[in-house]
Amino acid sequence: MVTAVALLALAGCGSSSKPSSSGNGSSTTTAAKSRPHVTIEAKDFAYTLPASMPSGWVDVTLHNSGKTGHQIAFSKLGTMSFTAFKAAAITTDVKKLADVQWVGGPNNADPGGSVTATIHLEPGTYGVACYIPADSDGKTHAEHGMIGQVTVAQSPDSVEDAPRVDGGTITLSEFSFQTDASFTGTGTVAIKNVGTQVHEAIIVKEADGATLDKVKGFFLTPPGTPPPAGPPPFTSAGGIVGLGPNQTMYQTMALTPGKYVMLCFFPDPTKGNQPHALEGMVKEITVS
Repeated sequence: MVTAVALLALAGCGSSSKPSSSGNGSSTTTAAKSRPHVTIEAKDFAYTLPASMPSGWVDVTLHNSGKTGHQIAFSKLGTMSFTAFKAAAITTDVKKLADVQWVGGPNNADPGGSVTATIHLEPGTYGVACYIPADSDGKTHAEHGMIGQVTVAQSPDSVEDAPRVDGGTITLSEFSFQTDASFTGTGTVAIKNVGTQVHEAIIVKEADGATLDKVKGFFLTPPGTPPPAGPPPFTSAGGIVGLGPNQTMYQTMALTPGKYVMLCFFPDPTKGNQPHALEGMVKEITVS
């Protein structure tokens, strides 16, 4: 599972208002409460996590101060202990993580860059991890120590109003990506998993002269093996990670005209943890 670096997303939505009646029959307008915004620092190989996070819809920014790309996937533990989560997560054993609720996260942040995604957090304890394999040995960043836990609780900052979608929808399933007719590559996009497995969406823009085969060739290099010589045949253009079945999250995009590739490298637990990309979960799209 080789992932690209994603740098695009500043999730947001327009404010709304609603009238409230006063005693004299006149009405006043109250602005909607803004969503909380939490920034998490990533480095090689650890997170700086907050003591707690508000429940509801939260804009999560992952800032990368390391020297390699990183991601952060949130999973509500429920009855699973953090010790059990850690043992399964360091090997990306999705089958052993069947009892957690995957709610998504930003994927991936370039060194020195940031990625933002909007996720919904119910109160509880969450495990977080980076599942990217290290170039040096193929082990996940989680196994190198990039794993942690955070408590989510309702607070005065909690917001239950979902972002306003003005950029269309990307739908994930086994094993495909679908964009609806209103998707143009710009605006706040809803990303929905209607499948039965956990998925991610890595979005990259093809470089001038590059092809889909060249992009796939770069990504499908086995972990621990150097990629093809020369610069990558793409630039990062956004992404989300670890979105579970029947879950929705949001990301704001500003894709410039060109050809883009969407890929999912999450493992298929029914087929020996084979990456979804090897099962056809790769899609080329054109943004005009």
